[in-house]
Amino acid sequence: MRSTVTAACLVVLLCGAGMAVVPAAAQSQQAQPQQGDGVRTPNATMVFTDQTTNGTTVQLNSVNLSQGGFVAIHDANLTDENDTVGSVIGVSEKLGAGPHQDVRVRLYGVDGRQFNQSRLRTNGSLTAMAHFDSNGNDRFDFVRSNGSVDGPYVAGTGTITESAVVSVEREETTPDSALDIGLVPIVAAGLVVVLLIVLAAVVVRRRR
Repeated sequence: MRSTVTAACLVVLLCGAGMAVVPAAAQSQQAQPQQGDGVRTPNATMVFTDQTTNGTTVQLNSVNLSQGGFVAIHDANLTDENDTVGSVIGVSEKLGAGPHQDVRVRLYGVDGRQFNQSRLRTNGSLTAMAHFDSNGNDRFDFVRSNGSVDGPYVAGTGTITESAVVSVEREETTPDSALDIGLVPIVAAGLVVVLLIVLAAVVVRRRR
């Protein structure tokens, strides 16, 4: 009788222990993150449309950088010479993570580069490229570091870029020849006045 009671107690204890262990194991398994959970690949999107500019700035319609950073503007050397660093001719201010509208980028003012011009001279295609602020100092050091810092956002095997055709407004200047032509009537009028004064003086003298 005692052996029967003992056996029954053991069965109850084992069942209770089993019920306590299974939910704990299940809970532990649920707490484990599945592969890929919480890991987000940095991403960037930009809208850069054809535009007309005075040659000192360009504007992107929108920019969205998942980790913040910069937008660099590259000239044709990016594709013609495959020169990612030497083709940078402009860079935006530091942009925080998330979307931004109407992002204006000043040209020909990049740390680490010297330019012999202050504005675009001809129409052509420019490329906007999204860059990280990898060292977190709020400065675009990509050119200064020869590409080792603040590198570009990447999708697959390529950088994230958008291109647009940029046309330069013609400056309203007056040619020197036009200025010379404009002076002709003034000079002629002055000569006429002087001639009239001389003639008047001659007439006065003869009457005397």
